[in-house]
Amino acid sequence: MQRETTARCLMRSMKQAKKVPARRTEDERWSRDIATLRQAAQELAQRRNDRQVMARLRIANSPFEQIAELLDDSSAEVRQKAVRDLYEMDPDQAATLVNDALRDGSPEERRRIGSALADSGLLYEAIDDLMAENHENCYSAFSLLFLVAKAGVVEPLSTVIEKHPSLDLSLAVIRLLASSGEPEVASTLQRLASNGSLAPELQLAAAEAVTQITSQLSPA
Repeated sequence: MQRETTARCLMRSMKQAKKVPARRTEDERWSRDIATLRQAAQELAQRRNDRQVMARLRIANSPFEQIAELLDDSSAEVRQKAVRDLYEMDPDQAATLVNDALRDGSPEERRRIGSALADSGLLYEAIDDLMAENHENCYSAFSLLFLVAKAGVVEPLSTVIEKHPSLDLSLAVIRLLASSGEPEVASTLQRLASNGSLAPELQLAAAEAVTQITSQLSPA
């Protein structure tokens, strides 16, 4: 009886011993598979990150972006040349860049960009395009004048209103100043409205523009 009991115990132990390595093998295989999947996921994430970094580097190193960085230069001459180069390279992209800079920049940064636009000669070229009724460049010309007004640089535009022989162009610039909605514009328009040497049509248009801007700035 004792021998039979011992034999059964040995057989049971042998069966259990066979099952344990099988479970261990499965667990080890599962662990290896999980580790492989984790490594593959990490490598994929790293490759994606590397591609994004390279894309940013390509953008940052593009000629347009390199020139755009010069808009922050301390030299007014450098900023003027930079803004002219940007508009010559890609007028649409340059206008978008300037618009974004005016939206996000400080008042001082906005004025520096506006002055660069005005002093680079682009402003007067835009005015010439409008005077010549160059319909191909009409939109870009008014866009540039609008950006100058949006930057709060109104002196060159007020000079156009006061000195330019074209009544239609002066009226168009007054409407453009009004559409900018900038508080700095209101005082300039008020001065134009009270300037007795201006044509009555210009004085009236300036007064109406002041009313338009002040109503926009007044809380609802």
